[in-house]
Amino acid sequence: MLALKITHPALLDRDLPKGSTHPLSAAAPLPTSGFRDARRLYAVRTEAAPLPAGTIPPAPIRTEQDLVVQLARMPIDISAPLLKARLSMLDTQALLALIAATGEAHHKLVAARPGLDWRVIRALIRSNSDEVLLTLAENDKLDFDAEDQAALARLSESRIMLRAAILTNPRLKDARGQVKLNLEDGLSHRNLKLVKLLRAGRTAKFIVESANALGCEATALQRFLTAPSATPLAMACRALDIDRAVFLSLLPHWQAEHDGEPCCNAARRPLVLSVFSLTADAARRKVLAALPA
Repeated sequence: MLALKITHPALLDRDLPKGSTHPLSAAAPLPTSGFRDARRLYAVRTEAAPLPAGTIPPAPIRTEQDLVVQLARMPIDISAPLLKARLSMLDTQALLALIAATGEAHHKLVAARPGLDWRVIRALIRSNSDEVLLTLAENDKLDFDAEDQAALARLSESRIMLRAAILTNPRLKDARGQVKLNLEDGLSHRNLKLVKLLRAGRTAKFIVESANALGCEATALQRFLTAPSATPLAMACRALDIDRAVFLSLLPHWQAEHDGEPCCNAARRPLVLSVFSLTADAARRKVLAALPA
């Protein structure tokens, strides 16, 4: 931010007080009220405001690559199109600098890019973010070395969804050999595909595959699931032998594709989660009985 200090003596009798200052942003026009010629500024001194303590000033922009890298570090709604595009300017060094300077939202978009260098993959693994690790493990356009696969397998020990992603990614063969899907995970190998579909936002395909597994019509199941309550979706997940922890992790992905519906706030959650006390067979019978004709 710059401040403009008016110093020309001829301006002292104008409507701007002596020594007045005016903050100036890059897009703000200069104030011209009281000037004889609005196009000419007589004597102005700029005073740069000091950066807050601990702030690292951005690197100077000298090239097109510098500009792209600076834009990629901006808030995610601005930088997302750049990070999703295959710009040659976002090379390995630029991505490493970006990872060091940003957080989870930027890291997820980097993790979804194809053909990442091993150094970038390793930096993303070191972030130890659940969402970033999951995005990375779901990316089937990367070449993971043995060390990175071992790290993902180790990190998946306490992360159900990461284990599921590893088991469905053909690029993670070494990691798949180190990961076993435990019965208490609430996932069967049959349901790994369903989990991946829902995480990818492919709810229509999720409904078709779920209907096949439950032995019902997809259109009927769709009408059953598109309700204002989360109970039908929870019941369907229980019928598919998906436990409540996995259901809760998948619910935001369903809501993102359905304008935030169904609601599952703190008041409604106990009732919704109570369906997981049923056996999978009992839940399946309830789902089939509740399907519209």
